[in-house]
Amino acid sequence: MNAIQRLAQYAAQLQWEDLPPEVIEHGRRILLDTIGTTLGGSMEPEATAMAHRYGRPDGGLSTLIGHGLRASPLNAALVNGTAACWMDFDSGHRPPPGKPLLPAAHPPIHLVPAALAMAEKERVTGRELLTALVVGYDAGARVGMSSRVRAEIHCHGTHHNVAAAVAAARLMKYPTEQMASTIGLAAHLSLMPSFENAYQGGTVRNTYAGVGAAAGILAARLSSIGFTAEKDVLRSVYGNIISPWFEPDLLTEELGKRFEITLGFIKLYPMCRFGHPAIEATQKLIDQYPSLQPDEIEKVEIHTFDWAATLSERDPKTDLAAKFSIPWAVASMLVRRSAGPDEFRTEALKDTLVRKVAGKVAVSEDTRYSAMTPAKRPARIIVQMKGEKVLQAEVERSNGGPDAPLPREKVVEKFRSLAGPVLGAEQAQMTVEKVMHLEKEHDIRELTKLLNPDTHGEGAVFKG
Repeated sequence: MNAIQRLAQYAAQLQWEDLPPEVIEHGRRILLDTIGTTLGGSMEPEATAMAHRYGRPDGGLSTLIGHGLRASPLNAALVNGTAACWMDFDSGHRPPPGKPLLPAAHPPIHLVPAALAMAEKERVTGRELLTALVVGYDAGARVGMSSRVRAEIHCHGTHHNVAAAVAAARLMKYPTEQMASTIGLAAHLSLMPSFENAYQGGTVRNTYAGVGAAAGILAARLSSIGFTAEKDVLRSVYGNIISPWFEPDLLTEELGKRFEITLGFIKLYPMCRFGHPAIEATQKLIDQYPSLQPDEIEKVEIHTFDWAATLSERDPKTDLAAKFSIPWAVASMLVRRSAGPDEFRTEALKDTLVRKVAGKVAVSEDTRYSAMTPAKRPARIIVQMKGEKVLQAEVERSNGGPDAPLPREKVVEKFRSLAGPVLGAEQAQMTVEKVMHLEKEHDIRELTKLLNPDTHGEGAVFKG
């Protein structure tokens, strides 16, 4: 068998009993975290408008999370994937090894919306859903690591489509050959969105993951009715068009022994992951100098690695642009002592003191730091105060990744902060309990009926 066939065989045939306990735990956490970011993003006006455009109370087999509406699995994946991405608070996978350093990948916001939508349709068990998440994550992450998506391309909607497609096909119980066909079709449905759009704050960027989640379901369905892909499609798409380099052996390296879902990160801050070390360096500085007053700051220097240094916009105009701005995040920490969701909302952009301090923040690359990536992702902050006083702090990496994982209680705390305003504290806690014991559920709809406000466990009407 070639590499795609071996990957397909693994995805089709892996059994629940093959999963180590730590892999199952990571699956639960990724599922909970992605549901949380979806609930948080569901409150945004555009996400709400999209949900009401595609859903209705009895509109289909799949839940539009946070809205009390339903839709077809394909439309549910589109809507929920868009909401999951909106806050830029979603989890991701480590950047691929080698140089130049490329952006981290984000399988979960493609994978989870597609898997949940299909899981409801197929009425699967909790074990079946968790297994699909593991094999889907592996497939998408390995395609990403086998290639090097061009730096100008935003990675959402690219190889993550494969993650969504594999999860959908697994839940539909596809055999190996049909799984391989699904992988090929998903590769053909890849996007090539511009990364520059994110810097400018164009919100179409938030649809890329939703489109990728829907494309995954579409690929699985096209396979079932006989559509075909070109031979050696992964090399064609990911070794020539989207990426100039492809190494198929990396698709199957330690397959079934190294589970990529255990090697991802969960975000503590709702902004581009490359900006997190600068935030944590600023937090370290504040901890060392708690009396620091922002109106006494003359200038701020952030020294960091190459990709992070591109997040240098001092005057972001939109909430999305702020999430790709280290000056805004650092200024929010120095002024408001926080870089949480509220610091990146439209209302926060009117904070004149934060904007004034952000204008004093200069971001630059330290080539020594760039040489340490991806194993380490350092940042150093230097604050020149009025007079001669200079304050400094440095970190080697940000928390939440495999080298500094979050404890379960931190993941749950983040979920509650996002889910509580939508579901209420009691229902949010019920959701936590369901996810953390998901392997006991015989029908995944016992979970999804909790993902709408004011249901108190009753859920919306199931149609079909």
